[in-house]
Order: sequence, then structure tokens, then C-alpha cells
Amino acid sequence: MPENTKPFSQPDPPLSHISRTRFSVVIPVFNEEQNLPLLYSRLAPVMTSLGETYEIIFIDDGSHDASFEILKSLHEKDKNIKVIRFTRNFGQHPAIMAGFEAAEGEVIITLDSDLQNPPEEIPRLLKKLDEGYEVVFGVFTHRKHSPFRRAGSAFTKKVLATILPSGVTNISAFRVLRSYVVQRFQLFGERSKFLDGLICWMGYRVGTIEVEHEKRYAGKTKYNIFKLVTMWFDIVVSLTEIPLKFATYAGIIMGIFSLLLAFYYLVRYFFYGFSVPGFATTVILIAFFAGIQLFCLGILGEYVGRMNKEVKRKPEFIVREKLG
Repeated sequence: MPENTKPFSQPDPPLSHISRTRFSVVIPVFNEEQNLPLLYSRLAPVMTSLGETYEIIFIDDGSHDASFEILKSLHEKDKNIKVIRFTRNFGQHPAIMAGFEAAEGEVIITLDSDLQNPPEEIPRLLKKLDEGYEVVFGVFTHRKHSPFRRAGSAFTKKVLATILPSGVTNISAFRVLRSYVVQRFQLFGERSKFLDGLICWMGYRVGTIEVEHEKRYAGKTKYNIFKLVTMWFDIVVSLTEIPLKFATYAGIIMGIFSLLLAFYYLVRYFFYGFSVPGFATTVILIAFFAGIQLFCLGILGEYVGRMNKEVKRKPEFIVREKLG
């Protein structure tokens, strides 16, 4: 599979601390009580087989089921497991950021808790990382998502190909990163971060490798149409000002259209005499222009709302307790 950038040998930048842990696995969890025991039973042997020190960090993102109780029992059984529990549901990206802050490993591994990212593929991602890359995404050739989710993924790829300078479009939540890449996230002050977009924007050497994509073992997906639309807005608004430019161009086009329409009626008045336009034409034009204006106001509102959030400086998440 063609890569986005060519790997080359280069020493890793020095870490801000000396780590005794080689790998940190970061897993956000939200109402996954049925998946957690099997996830652990598959993940732990894989990490042990690597022959290096490791930690597994679960972030309970405000689960309402028995997820935390299961994580607590796993922690008591295996001291390699750490658990961070939020006071409520803050979202997947804040959960991952909490895991990044707690991670002590030289290499950070992220995957979902629904078992659609097979833990057995982790050694292949790490092998790809050793070729000189700084970030490696596990991408799926045959997604086991619903047609709606696949359409959403295709749309996201198109958006990323347009707005990202690196041209990286194959991204996923199944990734491995060197620790200094994670540390660079501290340079960004904004609260609403689109992690994969920032990774690609920073210019690190990004590689991809095809991995299996399994069906969700149990439970239902947490992404509905509203969450997907919100995610798309976060991607576009956090990475580019293209929507604002679109609003400007829409205003220019509307102005030109209005001038042409006025010129048409002026010519019609001088050559054919004055005639009152039909009611339907008037209503359609008013509805059209009103729709464009409201759409542009909505775009401006998205940016203003996010600026308001940044000014308030609310924390991304609040931790109720930590285990380990």
C-alpha cells in the first residue's frame, strides 16, 4: 500500500522525562461492560508477548453500566492496568487526552473498546513504526460499519484531503505514536482538539498499514447522526477557515445575482413596459436568499461558539477517581 511519506532514519527527539515503561495502551470506555472482559483476555497476552514493560490505561467516560466495576476488578487482578474515571460523559477525544496525560510509555497505542480494532494487530503496527515513522494508523480495507458510518468515513476522507497539507486521509482510532508526538499536544491551547488532524498538520512522518476490522462484539455504536455531524463540524472548524471563506463567496455571489436580476428588470421595463413579477417567483427568491443567509450565519455561529468556549477555559474533562 503506498505510504504518505517515505521513512528515513533519524534519532528520536529527547523525551521530557526518563520512562521505565515501553508501551502505554490508551482505551476510552463508555458503556462497554459486555466487551471489557474479552478485550482484556485478548489484549494482555499480546502485550506480554512483546517482552517489554507496558501499562493499559482505561478511561471510563461516564459509563452508566457496570464498566467501572469490571475495570476495578481487572485493576485488582493486574497491576499493569490503570483506570481513570470521569464524573460524566465528556466524549472520546477528551478521554484519549486524559489517557495521554497519564501515559508513561515511550510508545503510545490507542484502540477502541468495542473489539473492532483487533489487539492481535498491535505487533504489526509497532513493526511499521520501527521503519522510521513517528505515527502509524491501522486502516481498514473492509469496514464492518453500517452503510451510514461508511458514508460518513468517506466524507471525512474527502474533507481531510482538502484541508490537510500532508494529504493524509487514511486515519483511524487504531494508532501508535511516539511519546514526543503526544507531548507536543501541550503546545495547542484550544480545548476542542481533533487529534488526528493535528497529528497530520504537525508534519510528523505518518505511515499506514492495512489491518482487519471486526464487527462489534456486543452492544451498540455510540455514534448517531448528531454526534457524527458534530464531529464533522469539529474537524472543519478546528483545522481550517474554509467555511468562513465560503460565507464570503456566497455573499459575493448573492450580490452579483441581485445586480443581474435588477438589470434584467430594468431592461424589461424600458423595452417591454413594467410588469409585476409573479408571487411564486418572489417567494422562491426570498426563501433562497434567506436560506443562504441563515446558513452563513450558522457558520459564523460555529466559530463564535468555539471562541466563546476557548475564552471560558473550561476543562476538557473532570476526573472523579484514579486507580493505579
